[in-house]
Amino acid sequence: MLTDKEVSVIGAGVAGLAVATALAQRGAKVTVLEQAPRISEVGAGLQLSPNGTAVLDALGLGDGLRAAGPENRAVVLRDHRAGRQVLRLDLTGWQGAHPSS
Repeated sequence: MLTDKEVSVIGAGVAGLAVATALAQRGAKVTVLEQAPRISEVGAGLQLSPNGTAVLDALGLGDGLRAAGPENRAVVLRDHRAGRQVLRLDLTGWQGAHPSS
């Protein structure tokens, strides 16, 4: 346990908040430092890989994550000039391949 530790986490993005949660769950006193004045939407989507979703499940955040966004079915990479599909990774068979928002 980390009950006698004080930890600063820089950045309140997905990774920073996941790390802060994991440390706090283990007893650390955590301070999250973020340059933005508040956490809000910035107009961009967010996609989590199956591995990232598994980490959030392990932290007990999976149900909330799944409630917050639709299930991912695939990752598609496109050539930005031609608009053609370069690669498609099907996620429908992956356990935990869920939200994006």
